[in-house]
Amino acid sequence: MSAGSGGEALGRLVLEGCVCVRRLNRFVVEAEAAGGGRGLLHLRNTGRLLDLVYPGARLLYEPRPRRRTAGVVVGVEVGGGLAALIDPPTQVAVFEEAWRRGLIGWLRGWGMAGREAVYRGSRLDYLLNGPGGASGVMEVKSAVYLSGGGFCMYPDTVSARGRRHVDVLVEGRREGLRAVIAFVAAHPLCTGFRPCCEVDPILCEKLRRAVEAGVEVRAVKMHLEGGEVLLDSDDLPVSLE
Repeated sequence: MSAGSGGEALGRLVLEGCVCVRRLNRFVVEAEAAGGGRGLLHLRNTGRLLDLVYPGARLLYEPRPRRRTAGVVVGVEVGGGLAALIDPPTQVAVFEEAWRRGLIGWLRGWGMAGREAVYRGSRLDYLLNGPGGASGVMEVKSAVYLSGGGFCMYPDTVSARGRRHVDVLVEGRREGLRAVIAFVAAHPLCTGFRPCCEVDPILCEKLRRAVEAGVEVRAVKMHLEGGEVLLDSDDLPVSLE
């Protein structure tokens, strides 16, 4: 399903627009509102986001006044009324809603046995339970870095944590568990997912070897449109080339 073609609606967010002035650090963005006033916004995506959060970018934020910040950056407009959904907690909430509704085909019949669970010394997003008493482990990653070829990519900076998670999933698969790493491709213009081998070739190779070991690499596409969060694809094409 192409961007803007009417994906499955998973919820509406109350968002306001502003223009990015600069990113002060990993967690804070200075922005300018339509009326000209400047303020600080909380950014919960700690990736580099160089192609999305830059001076002049049009940001969408959820007002949440705090001591230092006026709200949380949720999306970035990319044109045509479409926006990338860059806030990982919102991505996860939408992913879970789609899962609950049975909209993610490869998770039908599988339930959430635990969240933020420690397995093999690492914290993974989910423990799974499935048909016939089957069990599994799953990690979900945000992928909003858009390649020139139209792929949503992960990571946009070297990720030691991501490498470790892949290793743990391989261990789980070898112990007989279903093991899944799912990427939330949350940019409306992407047509597939691939790991960013240019940024982290070690992670890229680990993913290839993980697939050989039986780990599933999945991608789910979603985006923002008019404040609505839309699910475009529950099983976006994945390339490990």
